[in-house]
Amino acid sequence: MFGLPKVRRGHRPGPEVGGDLEKRVAALEEAVQENRALNVRLAELTDVVTELLLPVAARDEEKLEELLGKYREDFS
Repeated sequence: MFGLPKVRRGHRPGPEVGGDLEKRVAALEEAVQENRALNVRLAELTDVVTELLLPVAARDEEKLEELLGKYREDFS
């Protein structure tokens, strides 16, 4: 009726399974990997900040130097 294609309930017309979908999935997988790497970096930075905020008496200077050294290496 009215020249519109019939669409079954619960079924939406979309991209065919193939190239476009595979490209989108690959891009999403790449984004997930990037997010994972950023989450690791954020966790490392949080560790450094936590150590820096501890009172001097409770601070583990060796651990702090190790964390700062690792952080500095990553940005060099």
